[in-house]
Amino acid sequence: MRVFSLLLLLSIFDAEAQVSGGVDLYVSPTGDDGNPGSLERPLRTLERARDAVRAAKAGPGRNIVVYLRSGVYTIDRTFTLSAEDSGWPNAPIVYRNFKGEAAVISGGVRLKGWTSTGSGIWKARTTQQDFRQLYVDGRRAIRSRGAVPAGSRFEGSSAIFIQDGRLAEWKNPQDVELVFDVQWERNILKVLKIEPSGSGALLSMIEPYFTLARMKEGKQIELPTHIENALELLDEPGEWYLDRSAHEVYYKPRPGENMESAEVIAPALEQLVAVRGTFDQPIHDIRFEGITFAHGTWLQPSRIGHVDVQANFTMPQTNLLLRSAPGFSAFGPGPAQLSAVLTDAVRSPANVVLDAAKSIRFERCVFRHLGGAGLDIGNGSQDNLVSGSKFEDIAGTAIQIGDVTDHHPKDLRAVVRNNRVSNCYIADAANQYIAGVGIFAGYTDGTTIAHNEIMNLPYSGISIGWGWGETDVGGGGYYQPVVFETPTVSRNNRVEYNHIHHVMQLLWDGAGIYTLGDMPGTVVRGNHVHDNPGVPGGIYLDEGSARIEVAGNLVYDVKPWGKRDAQPINFNNRRQNRIATCHVHDNHFFANKPEDSGPLRDIAETAGLEQTYRDIK
Repeated sequence: MRVFSLLLLLSIFDAEAQVSGGVDLYVSPTGDDGNPGSLERPLRTLERARDAVRAAKAGPGRNIVVYLRSGVYTIDRTFTLSAEDSGWPNAPIVYRNFKGEAAVISGGVRLKGWTSTGSGIWKARTTQQDFRQLYVDGRRAIRSRGAVPAGSRFEGSSAIFIQDGRLAEWKNPQDVELVFDVQWERNILKVLKIEPSGSGALLSMIEPYFTLARMKEGKQIELPTHIENALELLDEPGEWYLDRSAHEVYYKPRPGENMESAEVIAPALEQLVAVRGTFDQPIHDIRFEGITFAHGTWLQPSRIGHVDVQANFTMPQTNLLLRSAPGFSAFGPGPAQLSAVLTDAVRSPANVVLDAAKSIRFERCVFRHLGGAGLDIGNGSQDNLVSGSKFEDIAGTAIQIGDVTDHHPKDLRAVVRNNRVSNCYIADAANQYIAGVGIFAGYTDGTTIAHNEIMNLPYSGISIGWGWGETDVGGGGYYQPVVFETPTVSRNNRVEYNHIHHVMQLLWDGAGIYTLGDMPGTVVRGNHVHDNPGVPGGIYLDEGSARIEVAGNLVYDVKPWGKRDAQPINFNNRRQNRIATCHVHDNHFFANKPEDSGPLRDIAETAGLEQTYRDIK
């Protein structure tokens, strides 16, 4: 049947190509994979459409468009495109919505059969083993949580005493998590067991992650910010809890929510779409237009927790016992066996991934209700474009470009180069892993981040570079056993004409625009940055930042650091005289909010979404 269907599709495509020179293929959630893929008789699944595209690629240069009709395409495994799915430079393969219809690729499962427990809380059965997000009528619910009582303290090397004996009676102690928000980090640490202890409870923590979080350089955890993920903490409208042992989900509705008719979705997939090639055979020339990607998750924090370094990069799972030895430096000052900033910070994964991908384009897409990062552009991906797209309600970083372990790649094909993010609207990202940022670029060459609007974030808006100078020629400002004699691949990056506001809402030691490391040819210009309460909040050239031009930016309404005046630009790159290598000129750093006209208004009007894309907000 499959062979017959492909032959039928080929005959139809050949007939269409003779008339129009191209192929239009249609997919619908109500279609049938036995159909020919016509407008009247569409296919049903993305995978069947992908296979039909492969069959249609009989000759080079043929225009092939896959139209997704309105509806939700619920997938139970990652939709993967590989090198054989590539298009051509003059005729990319296009996956797009049909004439303004809303097409959603979803990795979620709808939970039905809600019943009241009689205490204002409802519950439903689920077959899913785990998930960390829940969406009720399109709105993210909050995992059950509670405050840490006064009198709590660290107890020995592997436990915390909580001044509340009731915790020892909780049903599923192994699912309880302690959350630690410290300066620029969010650490999530898992409980091993809970035992009564005097007037309180003793929480033994999973090792070696707890010790690592207490010992690592940079910033160590203090007492928990809050306790999360226990049925006994479910007491506020909008909170939920998954009882994994009983396969039951509990939820306390917000005012106006009707659980008998509500659409409740739990994400099931960790990766929705993977566009993946190899260095020898990159995947190339594919476009996604007008498609929504929704309901992905990320489950590693449920297994081992989340020991944060910075920008939602975590400490790795290998050799942790060695790393927790006294004298080890995770990054920054102090003697070390090997600095983890050089090799070991691990990027938190995204729900949509480009890997060894070239000339892939996302145009007017939506990334929403995602439990990891939104989009990842990595591992030799080059010349890709994300334009006019909307990123909102994302647990981690919205867009990640490059990595932090690829500073001196052995194979230059691994360099992430010449990617562009422009005219995107990013809001309410990093709403669970709050050390994430709007747009992150690690060791990259020629990244352009331009004309985006970034707002409502707990930490930095744009973060570019890595290494604190330690991966640069001659090393950084601290002792390190490994010193590089050649430069990193970071260079020629551009952060220009972005509107970044109301970021730094929860953490501090970040900024609207934040840089690290030596990046010759890099320019930060024409950006409009304001109303960021976390210090320093404006433009921040942190350790190792060198050979960066900062020009024509407008920054106001940012907070002072300590007793100093407000700092629209903060220099923490004075070691090795790197501040002298940065050309900072023609900025408006102590300006008030721009008036109705004049040069400040011109900067404000130019920054952010260009006119053609202002409808995406």
